Amino acid sequence: MNRTKRHILSLIMLIAFVAIPTLVVFAKELGLLTISGPGIKGEVTLNDPEEMMKLEQSGFFDQAVLAKAPTGLGDGYAITAHLNLDGKVVPFVEMVYYPTEAGQPGYVHYTGRINGETLQKVDEWNILTRASDGAFRGLMAANNITLQSALIKAPAKVAPAAAPMPAQPSYVILALVVTILVLAGAGLAVKRRTVSQQST
Repeated sequence: MNRTKRHILSLIMLIAFVAIPTLVVFAKELGLLTISGPGIKGEVTLNDPEEMMKLEQSGFFDQAVLAKAPTGLGDGYAITAHLNLDGKVVPFVEMVYYPTEAGQPGYVHYTGRINGETLQKVDEWNILTRASDGAFRGLMAANNITLQSALIKAPAKVAPAAAPMPAQPSYVILALVVTILVLAGAGLAVKRRTVSQQST
């Protein structure tokens, strides 16, 4: 083999080594999302390649695992993410996204992950970074979906009703009536005495 052929062969091998990882990346790209939840009628499907790439690059599917599930959460958004494997769309993860206040990271509960060619049940809680949460919120806003916070607000405290006046015992009322009658009788007696003295 002469020098020129060796050079060409080396060049081909170099191109192959560079191209293979690229092909692998493109062969396993995020293909589409199906989402349902508060404010969404039925289910929406999002599959814009640029939007999917932004979400994937934000680290939305690669977050820190929480040791225990958070409390005080209401309804979340059920998400199924699908991979594009050489033209074949395959679900690879099922999760529920729980948005919190705007600007704060939300939570993700993974309920299924791909294992081989099928989804396997899992029970993992993750907390998103602000960047990945912002990327998902941006994706929702771009598709006219308004996310509703999953945080359950504590009910407003109701002022206690004024306690009713205790019922007066009947003997107190009777004593008041007797006192009034006695005073009225005494006044009447004084008046009669005054009148009789004036007439004499």
